[in-house]
Amino acid sequence: MGFVCGCASVCCGRLCVSSRDWIHWVRDILEAIGDIQEYTQGLDPDTFASNKRTLHAVVYCLIVIGEAERHIPEDVKARHPDAPWHSMRGMRNFLVHEYPWVSPSVIWETATKNLPPLVEPLQRMIEAEA
Repeated sequence: MGFVCGCASVCCGRLCVSSRDWIHWVRDILEAIGDIQEYTQGLDPDTFASNKRTLHAVVYCLIVIGEAERHIPEDVKARHPDAPWHSMRGMRNFLVHEYPWVSPSVIWETATKNLPPLVEPLQRMIEAEA
């Protein structure tokens, strides 16, 4: 059964996403990156690719990153162009809609090469806007 939340819209009974401050979404991205780093620590690409549980956990975190990006206002993203906002959403869409063609090597590359450099700019973003 739904309820009326702070945004005055009828909800499905879950926390209304529009009532969350965008900084929480950026923190979700940082948490997902941290989780990915924890899950992949000490692994090599072959071990990662053969470990279905870890692969799925990382894919889930990448989906969270893309979904969280969607909730950050465009004006905020425009003030912080150093983050690859479009790529975050694009990866999420690829993982969700094109899952039969997901390559463990692409996930590994994203997890180990593309994500770590995002931590500092996202932390600076929170500090600058908070």
